[in-house]
Amino acid sequence: MKVNRFGLSRDIPARVKRAVRQNSRFGCVLCRSAVYTYEHIDPLFIDAERHDPNRIALLCPTCHALVTKQRVPKEHVAKVYSSLRESGKADPPSDQEFFVHYGRELVVKLGSCEFREFRSVINIDGTDVLSYKKCSETGTYTVSGIFYDQRGTELFRIVDNEWIGPLDVWDVEQVGRRLTIRNSPRGVVFEAIKDNENSLLSITKLDMHFLPFHVVLEPGRLLVGQYGEGSSESVYFEIDGSFSHGSCSLYLDSSRSPQLKPSEVKMVGGKGAWIEGTGIWVGYGAGRMLLRQIKVANNGCQFGDKPKNIKLIDPKPDQNYFVVGSLEVRVVQHPIWTEEEYYLNGQKLSSKPFSWGAIGEDGGKRVEVFHISRSEPEDLAINSGFIGFYADDVLAQEWSDCVFEVEVEHIAGEGTSRRRVKRSDVGGRRIVNETNPTTGKPFHPQEFAGTSPWKDE
Repeated sequence: MKVNRFGLSRDIPARVKRAVRQNSRFGCVLCRSAVYTYEHIDPLFIDAERHDPNRIALLCPTCHALVTKQRVPKEHVAKVYSSLRESGKADPPSDQEFFVHYGRELVVKLGSCEFREFRSVINIDGTDVLSYKKCSETGTYTVSGIFYDQRGTELFRIVDNEWIGPLDVWDVEQVGRRLTIRNSPRGVVFEAIKDNENSLLSITKLDMHFLPFHVVLEPGRLLVGQYGEGSSESVYFEIDGSFSHGSCSLYLDSSRSPQLKPSEVKMVGGKGAWIEGTGIWVGYGAGRMLLRQIKVANNGCQFGDKPKNIKLIDPKPDQNYFVVGSLEVRVVQHPIWTEEEYYLNGQKLSSKPFSWGAIGEDGGKRVEVFHISRSEPEDLAINSGFIGFYADDVLAQEWSDCVFEVEVEHIAGEGTSRRRVKRSDVGGRRIVNETNPTTGKPFHPQEFAGTSPWKDE
């Protein structure tokens, strides 16, 4: 431990450091950089008998070097520091390095949730609270965003990698890879840790209100709450999962559910996970996701009814639905993406069905045969176009030639090859195989979900 000629330690007590940060308005007193050191200006440390916060100022490494080399006199620093303390006026501190990321895929951790390569980290009603853009040429990331506290007051903002800190909080401290903002001695309202070696940015503390939503981040926890029309009812969800390569990590849409009635959690590939009856979406557009758990804490909120899918006939493990009809695609516009909903003969499906082929038209609409998984929650056996659970039921239809295929000889130039075509499209080509040698049945467009569509005789 280094001491000066008066026996004063080089280590400055935490309470004195905090007072210096407050006096300096949380940045270098000369250039307003948020990266700083503590500098004794009058007297110098070698002549100081105590650590006086009125005689210690924040200086960034660059300005500190200029003062050390006497290119900027200490008298000037003291004058600026005195004026700053008396007026309390200063530009916000800023840092162009903390949120800069280079190289590998970026992982942003919100509490216990990890999001790898998501353009938008938090988006509320179409406004990015935190977002990244990657430069294809340099591999660097540009960051922008705005953060709020528990009262809805802006904490700080990030503009093209430069974080601009607040002046009206109790304390702002940046030590190495950790950025901390406090509103009281024990009140941490924001904390982030940057890990360049693992391409990781961990936001470990945040308490942000953006009505009707409330986002709380604590070490190892991500809590997302939504309030009803009155503040007397609310519901909070603790979310734990991992999501990769998507559009938005946490999307909150106040227009999606005007009346708060949470029900079930849904997960759909390419869409992420969302909680029905709320405006809370997690991992939107994720190419891969693992939702480990969602815990619910209800405060006077009425839960919505879960969809009741009572099937008249529950398909067996080797069965799927075959339905004839027209597929209607309805587009639902959200602030940051467009969602498609699928209806078959007026019945809503959970995902887009697979078509085996067109068999005609009805009133200008394309009529197709759809092969639908038995896992579809809707009961397709009551659909007006239902024809059976096996491909054998399709084979019995008069239009089956428009669905099933054969292998034909295809002549191209001087050579020949085999090609599969619909039976109705054979024309004058020579048929090589009428049926699939493996099954003894006609060829069909594809195996569905790895299950043979034929009856097991």
